[in-house]
Amino acid sequence: MAKTNDIIENPVTHERIRFLTTSEDSDGELLKIEFTCKVGAQGPPEHIHPHQSETFEIINGKAGILLNGKEHFHTTGQKVIVPANAPHRFWNAGDHELLMTAEFKPALRTEYFLESVFSIAEQGKANKTGTPGNIFQFGAILNEYYGETFIVGPPIIAQKFLAKVIGGFGKLIGYKGFVPYNRN
Repeated sequence: MAKTNDIIENPVTHERIRFLTTSEDSDGELLKIEFTCKVGAQGPPEHIHPHQSETFEIINGKAGILLNGKEHFHTTGQKVIVPANAPHRFWNAGDHELLMTAEFKPALRTEYFLESVFSIAEQGKANKTGTPGNIFQFGAILNEYYGETFIVGPPIIAQKFLAKVIGGFGKLIGYKGFVPYNRN
């Protein structure tokens, strides 16, 4: 479980997260993280959060943000508010490292999801997008955080099937929905 100032890294996506405010700190109201993205970092795939808003603030660098199908570019000092259910993604669009914060309201269990995905990547078990390469492991994670985020593209019904059926089976055969990040 993430604590304030814990750092996790995804070696595949070249992202580092520092937890600034955790769900525990805020009684579930807010998760605030600091993203550091190396030059060329492509960030997550386009996705939605059905029950959360997300606010990005660019601290240093240039962020590309795809929001509702339109590309926008933001630099130091700018904020972008992504309402619940809005398709979005971000990436480092500059020639230098990107530093930005992201606030999720409410926090839900996003910190656990992020920690699990980064942990799988750190273990060398992620695909080229930085997500778990094993369908049962990925399904178990989606099962654990069911309905909190969906990827744009695959039909949501297929993602729900992956989470409930394949993820449920994955848990039965030993895959965990929460995969702690090795902080040693």
